[in-house]
Amino acid sequence: MREARAGVRVRGMAPTPRAARAALFAILLGVCIGCDDTMTGPTATPTPATGPTPTPGPPRIVYVGKGEAGQRANAFVDAQSGTATSTIPAGETIEWVWVSGSHSTTSGTCPHGCVLDGIWDSGIGHDLTFQHTFPSAGTFPYFCLVHGTMMQGTVIVQ
Repeated sequence: MREARAGVRVRGMAPTPRAARAALFAILLGVCIGCDDTMTGPTATPTPATGPTPTPGPPRIVYVGKGEAGQRANAFVDAQSGTATSTIPAGETIEWVWVSGSHSTTSGTCPHGCVLDGIWDSGIGHDLTFQHTFPSAGTFPYFCLVHGTMMQGTVIVQ
């Protein structure tokens, strides 16, 4: 078994004295430092938008605990459509405003008992407001945790 050598030997190259290696290292280090950020490669250039970015409008209001005729009820009523369905563009916000009673706005479905899907949940309360922004298209059913299948709504995002 041979003893390990103190220096590094590359095939085809004669060993160099320690001072020459130190000088070579110092030169390479100086070149790297002098290059600053040019050694990182190309940088990404943002692509300009094809049109103006739409500014989100004010939140769409949905009343919680108010019937279609304005009476107290276990219902969700969209202030614009007058129904339990709200249709909005992607990126817009729904704001639920509690009018009466203890309710929640909880995303999920009620096929055979209500099942939360975890997208949003206001928690149960009264005299609240709660907002959720919908970044992408889809149909989002929701319900009240207190009233279950008796109190459901839908947000359609286009």
